[in-house]
Amino acid sequence: MKPMNFIWFFLLLITALLTSSIWTVPVNAHSGDVLGAYTSNAPTIDGIIDEDAEWGNAATVTFDIPEGDATIYVMNDRRFLYIAAKVSDNSLDEIVNVGLDIFTIDFDVRHDGLQFNVGEDTISIGARNRVGDGFVGPGLDILDDQMINVDGMVGRVGNYNHFEIVHPIDSGDANDINAVYGGTIGVRFLLFDESGSDKRTITVYPKGVSADDSDQSNWADISIIAPPDDGSESSGLPITEIGIVVVAVGWAAYIGWIIRKRRS
Repeated sequence: MKPMNFIWFFLLLITALLTSSIWTVPVNAHSGDVLGAYTSNAPTIDGIIDEDAEWGNAATVTFDIPEGDATIYVMNDRRFLYIAAKVSDNSLDEIVNVGLDIFTIDFDVRHDGLQFNVGEDTISIGARNRVGDGFVGPGLDILDDQMINVDGMVGRVGNYNHFEIVHPIDSGDANDINAVYGGTIGVRFLLFDESGSDKRTITVYPKGVSADDSDQSNWADISIIAPPDDGSESSGLPITEIGIVVVAVGWAAYIGWIIRKRRS
């Protein structure tokens, strides 16, 4: 292939790739509620939500619950997804199998907005720091994952219970979320108050979503945010804009070469 033919082919290829990236629309199969934020400083998972410092970069949502209000915090760094919940409650219920306060996160791993089905990921943190890492099994029941990729702590501050939990963005475990920077994962959050007792209550976010319904179409989304220096910025310009400049200069040089060749 002649050198200029190769350059012409290369410019066409790069132009096509950039055009596809510009016009690609992110898939959103859920309610439209999106939580996502990047942090360079991992929070200390100790059951105490430091809103101003450790969780200051988090995306948040606050909503009403039977005992007052709850706030959920979401952020990620290069390796982990961090989620916390601050929940109004008159006590931290800690009696296993009789009355236990639990914070559970169910993921729509495939992000298809269809059914909470085989292979979906679910994690939880409960009073007494009982960590759960499970998945939807063949019988559509929740099975314990043999590879535990969750850590968390629970504490109480004033009239609020604090739940903090951390989960790898991509652990390599087939039963976990396997996300990428810029990717989106469907999610619902469940707050169990006195789980196991006759007085148990379950609050689900987004509002209107049921704990018993497997339909994922109205779930929220978590967006995995790329690190600022992970190819998204260079010399103050996003990589797509840099590519456009490079291609424009390349086309100008190629057209100039064609004009000069014809004149000669």
